[in-house]
Amino acid sequence: MNLNEIKAAVMAGKIVHWASDAYVVIYAPKIDEFLIKCPQNETYVGLTHKDGVTMNGKPSQFFIPFQKGWKPVTTRSRVKQRGTFLKCPHCGNIKRIYHFSWCAVTCQGCKQMVDKYDWQQEA
Repeated sequence: MNLNEIKAAVMAGKIVHWASDAYVVIYAPKIDEFLIKCPQNETYVGLTHKDGVTMNGKPSQFFIPFQKGWKPVTTRSRVKQRGTFLKCPHCGNIKRIYHFSWCAVTCQGCKQMVDKYDWQQEA
């Protein structure tokens, strides 16, 4: 994704990740800047250098993780080859998993323990 596509997607309310699902591109209206946020430790870095053009990361590293919508996790759910994205039912935080060998997991966004079958998976 190029810089304009990233900014447009964020402003349209889509979630844009950088390099992995651990980094999210956000818009900070108070400072009128786009930032890359790591929700796990609450650190931020600018989307671009001070020139406003040179990106902190290659355009190929930015992605929108889901396009099709969400469906509930069931006993028949299987993980895709490159992992499956799950969305927290409480806060909407998105994470990638590589197996379903668990019964509950703590959401990194809201810090609540969420049962396996309460999560939403990408359709």
